[in-house]
Amino acid sequence: MRVLFCTTGGLGHMLPLRPLARALHHRGHEVAWATAPDALPVLEGEGFDLFAAGLTFEASRRQFRAAFAEAARFAGETLSAYTFPRLFGAVLGPAMLKDVERTGRHWRPDFVVHEPAALVAPLVCRRLGLRNVVHGYGLRPPREYLEDAMSFFGPYWQACGLEPSADGGLYRHLSLDIAPRSLQPLPVPEEKGVFRFNAYRAAGTAPPAPPADLGAALQGPAAPRPRIYVTFGTVFNRSPALVAAARAAARVGGSVVVTIGADGDTKCLADLGAQVHVRRFVDQAALLPHCDVVVSHGGAGTMLGAAAHGVPHLVLPQAADHFRNARAIESAHAGSSMDPERQTAALVASALAALLESGALAIGAAAVAQEMAALPDPVAAAAKLETWQAAAPATPGCG
Repeated sequence: MRVLFCTTGGLGHMLPLRPLARALHHRGHEVAWATAPDALPVLEGEGFDLFAAGLTFEASRRQFRAAFAEAARFAGETLSAYTFPRLFGAVLGPAMLKDVERTGRHWRPDFVVHEPAALVAPLVCRRLGLRNVVHGYGLRPPREYLEDAMSFFGPYWQACGLEPSADGGLYRHLSLDIAPRSLQPLPVPEEKGVFRFNAYRAAGTAPPAPPADLGAALQGPAAPRPRIYVTFGTVFNRSPALVAAARAAARVGGSVVVTIGADGDTKCLADLGAQVHVRRFVDQAALLPHCDVVVSHGGAGTMLGAAAHGVPHLVLPQAADHFRNARAIESAHAGSSMDPERQTAALVASALAALLESGALAIGAAAVAQEMAALPDPVAAAAKLETWQAAAPATPGCG
């Protein structure tokens, strides 16, 4: 098979799809990837054909701020509801359209796998006579977000002589869901078109070892407890709440690892003590097996990574999907969250101590991990795509 992956430039939207792409490549299939030019280096060396599509991460955000200056008036979940439709429907969708269609015509895939915010992919597939597979990166975007996004991107369908659907054509064919039912329940009719799998722990494989300099702090019975991992990802890594979370963890934790991203500010975290290890980046798969709790903004990758390893989670939501993720974690009794106005170092430390003392939340987190461990792995998802493609009706192919 020839499979084209298509994602927007945020790493949180791209990296959850990589395990499936790797599994397909290892099974002998040809894999290509179209994404933002500055995201491509993350995929180098994987054996994929790489194609730049649309704007860089920073350029897309600048264009969004210039076109929708009123976004500065919003915060929290209101900002998320405002941003998703406009960033992905009005800015990134149009910016990616020509490049993704050119890639499809040149590379000629059998089908396209894309994340839900890559609204361009279903349109390109319709134009080229291809099927699309939507691959989640977390919880599904709310229906109203998609409908609002299509009020901006729908005219591009109409310009091609096509009638847009309210969900942007995302769920027209097969849907791959990496969130367990305890975090993302779906109505029964929608479940029939969904294949769930665990993208965070491949069956039969050992997790990577933590970096050598963190080994003593995290591994073995002598490692100081509790072991706390603090991260705000790569987009919200300059939030004052990250500093509050790191200071709170320093008060409570025996060992603390804080990741701040490539452009994070190290100066404000310089005086937290020898037990606090500040790093630009550490593979969370190497940290999570050795952590007692995670404190984060509630990004989808961190949420599902912690869930897969049974680590209780304290969520300090900022925007995007963080609030929905926080509610999902609390509903599954796998962690707790704090509203933005309460995210001070003192209050976060108190909440963190309470979470560590809560046997019920540890049990809930372990139950979610068991649920995810029972799901098929990326290799099984690749096999599902093989079966799905083999049963496909003949299509006219690229025009």
